[in-house]
Amino acid sequence: MKKNKKLVKTQRKSLDEKLKMFNSAKTLINPKGGWVRAIREAIGMTTVQLAERIGIQQSGVSLLEQREANKAITLETLQRAAEALNCKLIYGLVPKESLEKIVNEQAQRAAHQIIKSTLHSMELEQQETSEEITQLHQDELALELKDKLDRRLWGTK
Repeated sequence: MKKNKKLVKTQRKSLDEKLKMFNSAKTLINPKGGWVRAIREAIGMTTVQLAERIGIQQSGVSLLEQREANKAITLETLQRAAEALNCKLIYGLVPKESLEKIVNEQAQRAAHQIIKSTLHSMELEQQETSEEITQLHQDELALELKDKLDRRLWGTK
């Protein structure tokens, strides 16, 4: 199903606005032993007590904490642990830059690759252009790739 391109642009802008609140999370460092262990210890709960609240054996809590620390835990398991700790699991992807900037930079990279292959052919035919003209074409192509959400923006397939 093809998406309305104007709708995609609006959604990107809206999502950028929503994601701004997570900017401070970018600098947050995860506790070495994981969040479950850090919170459990901070509230004075033992692994036995957490196991009872989750409905598993004590050894399961140790395994759960190890898996979280090793980034091998499932979201479902993490959700169950969060509920047992009276916490809310918040899951999300926080872009390093705005989505708009990500798309702009990718459009420039894609346009550069497309122009580069064209320039090679032009050089072989001795039809070279100036750097200024080449940059102008690249900028125009990048804008077109972005505005039309051309499939070449993220690759050829």
